[in-house]
Amino acid sequence: MLAFREFLTWRIATVWTGAIIGVAVFSQLAPFFPHVPLVLFWIVPITVVNTIMCTRFLYTKWILALPIVVFLNAFKRLIGGISGSLVKLLMGSNVEMKLRQVMSLKLFITNLDLFYAVVIGLPIVILVGLWAHHLVIRSATADFFQHAQIDRNDYLLVLLCYVLYILAYSYALELSVVAQMYVAIASSVIFGIISFYLVSSKNSRLTDAQLLNQVSQYNVLLSHRNQELHLFKHDYQNVLLSLSQYIQKDDMDGLKRYFEQEVLPNGQELTTSAAPEQLRYLHVPALSGLIYSKYEAAASRGVTLEIALLQPVDLPDTDQVKLVRILGNLLDNAIDAAVKVDKRVNLAIEVTKRTVTFNIQNKFQANENIDLAHISKSRFTTKPGHLGYGLSSIEQLANKQLTVHYRIKNDTFLAILTIQR
Repeated sequence: MLAFREFLTWRIATVWTGAIIGVAVFSQLAPFFPHVPLVLFWIVPITVVNTIMCTRFLYTKWILALPIVVFLNAFKRLIGGISGSLVKLLMGSNVEMKLRQVMSLKLFITNLDLFYAVVIGLPIVILVGLWAHHLVIRSATADFFQHAQIDRNDYLLVLLCYVLYILAYSYALELSVVAQMYVAIASSVIFGIISFYLVSSKNSRLTDAQLLNQVSQYNVLLSHRNQELHLFKHDYQNVLLSLSQYIQKDDMDGLKRYFEQEVLPNGQELTTSAAPEQLRYLHVPALSGLIYSKYEAAASRGVTLEIALLQPVDLPDTDQVKLVRILGNLLDNAIDAAVKVDKRVNLAIEVTKRTVTFNIQNKFQANENIDLAHISKSRFTTKPGHLGYGLSSIEQLANKQLTVHYRIKNDTFLAILTIQR
């Protein structure tokens, strides 16, 4: 919750906290079933609940959430083991702190030592959560979780390691808290590596796939335009040849009649749909492909995407995938809004010595009240049935070099994406 707090709502926080309390109550049933491994009371329920809540929280796949949840569970137990060892050292206690002793109030010293260990460990957990939030914002982790693609091998890897984790702790939970620390170290390392592998490999594939997809769309559309131009030139030549026959015979009446009855009514067929020729100034294939595809998508919905670009644009060194995601979200939102109003979106690209700016402008319905202080918060949306992750994802992707600002004037909404050189 600390790491992804922008996505937190009171409803999710209440349900999640209630579920954790329920798991804690369930764990107290362990003494009534002495022959059942403690792992089924103390680890399986908490990891399952946290995985389900994380999946719902981030709208991601459970296979991506499970390794993170297990890693944090192992890391928390590692912190507990270190805190317990520190307490024993400071208190000079020789009593072993075992998990089954926690469920018995007879050993007051053991429970007191465990309480001190929690007091020491809890601030550490909070600090780690705050540090994790910094990493989440910087690396746009939330956006990754919502878009990453999973392979069948990933399921096998994660499930196999989870089973091994359960088997290891079915034995370790019968030992002292200090002994559990060694299992926690191994588990933290293993699941930390798995989590890093999934995030890094999937993010790399996502990055490559998105860029290749935009470039391939651009190439397909260019090929289609070239084919249309070829057909247009062919038909245009045939029309000129037919006109030349009337001119050679000096048949002006026939030429006039042929032009009015044949050429003009079919004139629409001789033209090709206007393409955004301004994109030739944009020397970034990934962005050209994105804007071209949005231009076509808008046209299919009856929306005109007007592009204003009058000078060559070379982008500074930046994360092009983040740029594509941000601009794609902004254009999608503008097109969705324009469908309901005047079916027109304006995209103006301005270049200065220090910045490259994309201005996306559209009108919204007069009865809509848009609060700039809330539109970028998690799950905010004006579209019924929509999850509302577009603008919150933009906030996650933005950084010091890529900034996004919004302005509202009368019934016009303006999104400003600025790239610092």
